[in-house]
Amino acid sequence: MTSPLDPKALRQVFGQFCTGVTVVCAADAQGRRYGITVNSFSSVSLDPPLALFSLMHDADTLKIIEAAGAFSINILAEDQQDISNRLAKKGGPEKMEGIATHAGVTGAPVLDNVLGHMDCTLYRRYDGGDHVILVGEIKQAAIGEERSPLLYFRSAYKTVAA
Repeated sequence: MTSPLDPKALRQVFGQFCTGVTVVCAADAQGRRYGITVNSFSSVSLDPPLALFSLMHDADTLKIIEAAGAFSINILAEDQQDISNRLAKKGGPEKMEGIATHAGVTGAPVLDNVLGHMDCTLYRRYDGGDHVILVGEIKQAAIGEERSPLLYFRSAYKTVAA
């Protein structure tokens, strides 16, 4: 079924909702790190601890996450816009060069110096039109240094006003 709504107009409506910016990371069987910028993140449940995000069906990182069965969700601070921009582009593990990470309890790469992170195993996968909705079971989570978040609103980065 095709929507009668104009995709450009609908994107503008979606843009009226301010979101935080996250990066989802996973590693392939050879240990190469992959990352992708995601603002479709949401908490789902405390018991069991679940979070979700969505990716386009053709996203390279989707295949890596599904094969690995594990990923991290990293919440970016306002001074990490460069990481968001880099990982929003198409590409493979070369996008992660120079970005500091450490291995989470699942083996997924976790970004250093973020506001917080969740280390997850893949819990469920759902079809969501032109996207796939991925639900992760959080195995470990931590808060980083207290800084202001990186926000996205009306197709631009924003910061929290004092």
